[in-house]
Amino acid sequence: MPGTLGVIATGTTASGPLLHGLRVAAREQGYALNVFSVPGPGDAAVSAAVAGLRLQGVAGIVVLDGSLVPDRAPIPLVPAALTDQYAGARRATEHLLELGHLTVWHLGGPEDGPAARARERGWRETLERHGAEVPPVVRGDWTARSGYRAGQSLAAEPGVQAVFSANDHMALGLLAAFTEAGVRVPRDAHVVGFDDVPEAAYFAPPLTTVRQDFVAAGRQTLAALVARIEGVAAPVRGTVEGELVVRESSRCLRAG
Repeated sequence: MPGTLGVIATGTTASGPLLHGLRVAAREQGYALNVFSVPGPGDAAVSAAVAGLRLQGVAGIVVLDGSLVPDRAPIPLVPAALTDQYAGARRATEHLLELGHLTVWHLGGPEDGPAARARERGWRETLERHGAEVPPVVRGDWTARSGYRAGQSLAAEPGVQAVFSANDHMALGLLAAFTEAGVRVPRDAHVVGFDDVPEAAYFAPPLTTVRQDFVAAGRQTLAALVARIEGVAAPVRGTVEGELVVRESSRCLRAG
């Protein structure tokens, strides 16, 4: 019988799209969710979260950040399914190379972020596989402000004609900086983001990006947890494929 499930989240995931996808999946199956937020990795914090959720009578627990999963837990527990960050970055980079660019610059996220590292690795290894030069990473902090500052730097760099941004918000700042510097997208340069935030279709120009299907990830996670609760063989829980959504920021060939 459907009941209540627990969720352990960090500050960065406690109100994000992954939790939203899990809520949708739980609602479809008749489950309620209780969310317990912890400050970050740490056995004491996670143990307290598990204990607190057990007191609330949850049947099982989902951990949104895989780094928080303890070695042992006195209750069925699974990490959330995630988008294949590496494959999405690879597809974004290949898309830009297919437009005729000799290389692709990368506006990366924080070095200590697992998603940022996976996206950077996908970009880097794609360039290496194609025998393309690997430019230095220009790093931001996921915000549009950091993307704007990176865009100012890239606009002053000779020969920057293709940029893969590790998320859409940094791409928004990048596009603003390019416009101010007279770099016209997509005529002079192409830009691709990652996430497909709801506003991405309304950027100027509309942003090509990698869409993450958080509802599919939520459904996959829920199926794995319910299987653990019922003591049956858990379904194979892989990653969810991202979808490249092509819009105006990379739709036209650059000026010759």
